[in-house]
Amino acid sequence: MPEVKLVNVTKRYGEILANDHINLTIKDGEYVSVIGPSGCGKTTLIKSIAGIITPDEGEIYIGGKLVNNIPIEDRSIGYVFQNIALFPHMTVWNNITYGPTVKGMVPEETRALALEMLEMIKLGARSDAYPNELSGGTQQKTAVARALMSRAELLLLDEPLGALDVKVRAELRYELRRIVKDLGLTALHVTHDQEEAMSISDRVIVMKKGRIVEEGAPISLYTQPKNLFTANFVGEANFLTGVIIEMAEEGAVIEVGDGTRLMTTNKDRSVGERVVIAFRPEYATIEKKGGTNTFSGEIEDMLYSGSIVRLRVRLDNGELIVVKKALSLGKPAYSAGDEITVKVSPENLLVYPYPKEGLSKELALE
Repeated sequence: MPEVKLVNVTKRYGEILANDHINLTIKDGEYVSVIGPSGCGKTTLIKSIAGIITPDEGEIYIGGKLVNNIPIEDRSIGYVFQNIALFPHMTVWNNITYGPTVKGMVPEETRALALEMLEMIKLGARSDAYPNELSGGTQQKTAVARALMSRAELLLLDEPLGALDVKVRAELRYELRRIVKDLGLTALHVTHDQEEAMSISDRVIVMKKGRIVEEGAPISLYTQPKNLFTANFVGEANFLTGVIIEMAEEGAVIEVGDGTRLMTTNKDRSVGERVVIAFRPEYATIEKKGGTNTFSGEIEDMLYSGSIVRLRVRLDNGELIVVKKALSLGKPAYSAGDEITVKVSPENLLVYPYPKEGLSKELALE
């Protein structure tokens, strides 16, 4: 299975820099997802690897071979699009065997491979069905099987679940990972769905304005993001600005807003430095008044989302934060207008240097 390597890959569209000197290695057998705001260069990146787009600069290697000037059909890849592009007049069987047939594969070999693929995607009983007789999820599984029938070792997935409804997406994402891992493939999956990327990937790439801003295992990107943009883009986070007033043995003591002091475990900053504190809404707890690492405020509103209730809390210093709590049975424990105290443990507070261009610009998705 091939390793994919990009060296200073750059693509411009007029004055727009879609990919800005991208350096990336996808290891043999790795399942990697790329996320980022609309227009950040995700699709340009995957289409450059496929050969649909030719970079202006840089080199692309697949399995150690430079492929910049090699056409898409000779790159040994499978490509799955967001729009399910099956031949509507062909059955499932004819759709998945089309590629090997036109390439002149021996019929017996094509049949054996097709039966293996149908077994893997659990569609053996529907091989004679036409696309309009299949659900969206089943159609996309057929598209995946067709992409793999060329014996591709690299699978490129460009928003493959974007056209499906939420429940089907949730089920099919795990099927995709299972197929990739069972076949020992290398996979690059571009998606706008963070939950999708975080739940099935070995590694996640975060892009902004044509550049890779951070990459890592899903859990590390969520719990210990290295920069503010990732903290904001991956999941949800609260941000408060403050100044370090003391460096204690445990970490930095930071004063925010109305004089509230917060103990953190961060030891990388200096006294007097202006910083940004971030924390996830689910890491905050509601406590009795008083105590360390607490804020006082009033619940402005409550929004219910499945098993989670999302509280928007206006702090006494005027800042607005979000607290997420598990939804319990019976009467809600809180309601809009309640005065509460929010606590965040030192280990759950992330500390970043205050950005030179300002916090709002650093967090902006555009």
